[in-house]
Amino acid sequence: MKIDKIDIKRGQGFRGSASLYKNIADKNLKRVSQDSGDYIKQCYGMLRNSCKETVEVNVESGRLMDIAESCEPAIFIMNHTANAMRDIKIAKFFNTLLYREYVYNNKSDICPRSKVFANENVLNSQPDGGDTYKWLGVVPVKAKLKGSSRQHNSRIISETVEQLSSGKINLFLFPEGAFCAFPFLPLSWKFQAGVSSIIKKVLEIKDKIKVIPLGFAHKKELSAIHIGDSVDFSKKGDEYSVTEKLGSKVLTHGGSPIKKDEIVPYISGFLVKKLEEVKYNAKADLENSKGEVFNL
Repeated sequence: MKIDKIDIKRGQGFRGSASLYKNIADKNLKRVSQDSGDYIKQCYGMLRNSCKETVEVNVESGRLMDIAESCEPAIFIMNHTANAMRDIKIAKFFNTLLYREYVYNNKSDICPRSKVFANENVLNSQPDGGDTYKWLGVVPVKAKLKGSSRQHNSRIISETVEQLSSGKINLFLFPEGAFCAFPFLPLSWKFQAGVSSIIKKVLEIKDKIKVIPLGFAHKKELSAIHIGDSVDFSKKGDEYSVTEKLGSKVLTHGGSPIKKDEIVPYISGFLVKKLEEVKYNAKADLENSKGEVFNL
C-alpha cells in the first residue's frame, strides 16, 4: 500500500493547520494492520479529513507533547456538555491531534492505539456494518445488561484491561454515559463507576495506570479542549496511592489504607474533582482565548 510522504515541519509552534498528511483518504487502499506504524499514519489521514471543527487547545502547557513523547498508555476521561454529539466530534479531534504528535515524534510503530466504546446497534446500522469504525478503534458493546449481553460486555472489559496493562491502547471514556441527558444534575451524580472499576482491575495486573482528564466547552463555531495534568493511580501491596503534579499520597479512610473492595468509590470521587476542574478550565480558555487554535 502506498503511503504519502509525511511533512513533519510544524514551523513556529502549533498555531494554524495541523496537517501532516496529503491525499491520504483513498477508499481503494487496503487498510494496514493495526500493529504497524502505517496504521497510525493512515488513521490520522482518515480522521483528519472528517474533522471540520476549529478548536482551541492548551498546547502551551506542554501536556500534549508529553503524552506523545512518553508513549505511556492512559485512560482519557472527558466531560459532556449540553451538546453530546459535538463532544464526540471534539473527542475525535483530540485523538487526531494525538496521532499527529505520535507521527511527528516517530512513535507510530510503538504508541498505544486508541479505543472507545460504542453501542453495537449503532455500529451495525452503518453502511459497512461498522467495519471502518471498528478498524479505527471503536469497540462495540451491548446496551442490555442481562444474560449473554452482560457476558459479552464483561469479555470486552477484560480484553480492554489486558490491553491497557500491556501498554497497547489508550482508552477514551465519557464517564457520564447516558446520564449526560440530564445536564441539570451535578457531575458527581452522573459519574458512573465503570472507569474506576477498570482502573482497579488494571492495578491487579500492573502497578500503575495513568488517567488524563480532558475538559470540553463550546460556543458558536469554536470549541475548546483543556488537557489536564495527568494523575497516576498505583498499588503496592495492599495500599492504593494517587500521584499528582504536587506529589503522591496513599488513599486512606480514618487513618487506614482503603481496602480493595472499597477503592472504586474513592477513585470515582477523586476523578470527579479532576473532571470538574478541566471542565471549568475549558470554559475559561474559551472565554479568554488562552490556547492555540487548530484547524485540521
